[in-house]
Amino acid sequence: MGNLISKDEDLLKSAPIIGFEILKIFKSKSVSKVSIFDIAKKLREANHASARSIYFGIIFLYALDIVDFNEPYLVEKNVKN
Repeated sequence: MGNLISKDEDLLKSAPIIGFEILKIFKSKSVSKVSIFDIAKKLREANHASARSIYFGIIFLYALDIVDFNEPYLVEKNVKN
């Protein structure tokens, strides 16, 4: 089984950094829900992030109770709109 965090992993593709990039997508679009397909497309273009790092970034945000799932969307919690 692979490690979630490794000393050999690129820091820019770690779960907290990818999670931050996902939150920037929410802010740039000024919406409270974004399709996971849009997130994957934007992150793969901008950061050359792998599917694994995007997956761990989403899990990181979910574990911190920042986002929730409403398939196929990620929904930002506690948004004042």
